[in-house]
Amino acid sequence: MKLTGKIVTAAIATLLSAGLAQAADKVTFSLNWVPYGLHYGIFAAEAQGYYKEAGIDIDIQRGYGSGDTVKRTATKVADIGMADMASIIIGRGNGLAVKQVAVVLDRSADAVFYVKGVGINTPKDLPGHTLGAATGETPLNLFPVFAGNVGIDPAKVTVVNLTPPAKFPTLVSKKVDSIVALMTEEPAIQSAAQKAGIEVGKFVYSDHGVDYYSIGIIASDEMLQSRGDLVKRVVDATMRGYAWAIKNPEAAADAYSKRFPESSRDLTLAQWKVTMQHMITERTRANGLGYMDKAKMEKTLDLIKKYQQGKAEIAVDDIYSMKYLSKIDVPN
Repeated sequence: MKLTGKIVTAAIATLLSAGLAQAADKVTFSLNWVPYGLHYGIFAAEAQGYYKEAGIDIDIQRGYGSGDTVKRTATKVADIGMADMASIIIGRGNGLAVKQVAVVLDRSADAVFYVKGVGINTPKDLPGHTLGAATGETPLNLFPVFAGNVGIDPAKVTVVNLTPPAKFPTLVSKKVDSIVALMTEEPAIQSAAQKAGIEVGKFVYSDHGVDYYSIGIIASDEMLQSRGDLVKRVVDATMRGYAWAIKNPEAAADAYSKRFPESSRDLTLAQWKVTMQHMITERTRANGLGYMDKAKMEKTLDLIKKYQQGKAEIAVDDIYSMKYLSKIDVPN
């Protein structure tokens, strides 16, 4: 049987397509939390086909806090993760070999949110009051740093252990006086407060000298050594997604709403706008999204080590690497 050129070409295209599909690398990407506006860039990369273009079959999974994501990434439950640098340093000091390979929040977003009218007006009013937090979450781990900077004894603040979903309802029902959370969660907190008919204020850690490298993309040492090219492809696709979402926030909101129809478009877009305020800085404008400055990383390491003692000595090169990050400019 004689095959025509068109048939041969079609057959080759089919075989190549099948080969490419088979060659796609499956990657489990563990977020730091449940999906919300902070994660617009990741889901934009998925919607825009950036992962697919990079030969990646991405499985984006919800997280249970940065500390848990560090464990999941270090123990191969996840290939790539999203976590806070403080949790990386704490984990590293306890034998979890994980590095940050791109930062998302260049300016830290940790904060204390408090109910107005319970006697809290300044940070110095926090002693004698309750503070709701989930075990292991970074704003709680760093609360002693914040407390030291504002001149209070953290031991005089009563920490109430809450599950992550219970934090906002417990605050607005006044069962605790305050909670720790990220600024990216403020729109959801304020929405819950408005519905409950109360007012909520905030103390932002970075306004009180606690500005460190925060949420970013992470991978284990083993993953970096054995599949470094795959890590680079994931990082590049992810940061391209963030750049696209910065340039197209309304379209990013539409894409996210399509992915999560049960979500509130207005709320997640508000969260994304807060995220951009902590993502776009003079440093990222000069060096590109995800860029990590060694001097700031050293300050971050010193800050965390001062209040969180690990079992192992840690050097700055143990906690981050710029090797897997391409220069992706902040869109105008």
